[in-house]
Amino acid sequence: MTNASEPTLFRLRVAYPKLGRLKYLGHLELIHTVEQVVRRAKLPYAVTQGFSPHMRIAYTSALPVGTSSTAEYFDVYLTELIPAEDALARLQAAAPVDLRPIDAAYVELRRPALTAEINEVRYLLEVFVRPEFDVTDEALSQIVIGWYDQGAQIPFHRGKKTKTLDVRRLLKAESHEVLTDGCVRIELCTRCDNEGSLRPEIIVAAFDQALRGLDPGVDEQIVSTGIQQLTVFDRYNVERISQSICVEASTIIEPLGRELEAPEGSLLARSVRWALSNL
Repeated sequence: MTNASEPTLFRLRVAYPKLGRLKYLGHLELIHTVEQVVRRAKLPYAVTQGFSPHMRIAYTSALPVGTSSTAEYFDVYLTELIPAEDALARLQAAAPVDLRPIDAAYVELRRPALTAEINEVRYLLEVFVRPEFDVTDEALSQIVIGWYDQGAQIPFHRGKKTKTLDVRRLLKAESHEVLTDGCVRIELCTRCDNEGSLRPEIIVAAFDQALRGLDPGVDEQIVSTGIQQLTVFDRYNVERISQSICVEASTIIEPLGRELEAPEGSLLARSVRWALSNL
């Protein structure tokens, strides 16, 4: 879609996953890798003006290190209108498997930036309970109800700063299921705006402490390091499974106007298979 003031620019929006070992890439490393993919794909990308020209490309909010995703996006500005299907094929051929794009389409140049538009993010968590602990659906439900009833403000440390997680404001919905193999599957629907966003590893640490009868972040410190040291839980996996635009009347709009398929190797694909096998 063109703009009269910039008639040769086209804004291509690309959806891609972040899976496998590549979930441990930091955000700057991810940016460098994606830009290399665009260059290898030989797309006619635009560059910024000024003393230090660089690729005109924008990303969604950074993922915590160790968090995978099935729903990342970037907008790259092109100087030629390459059919979206061709551009996608080029990017797929140039990308590593665990970052291989899954969809692409052109969007309006005047549309807000991805970080400004996206205000709802969903996460899927797999949390594995240590054998010496017993965790039930009822216990988890009571913890969440208590957080909402009390308007919980969970303190945590990030770098040298002490922050708080406002459960009522940031956690729009939570669901969970305790499976027979000691795995707890948790889904979080969270708000994401200029005032902040929810880091799912803080919720994992808060659950771990609450299950031990502690006041999360108060009786025992929570440090936002991306990967938590836990007691009740042996290990956990976190995956961002959607980034959406929630407008009036709770209407949900996807960044590409359509839902993405869950790529192989993702927690979401495994969860879908499990659900289908248990119908």
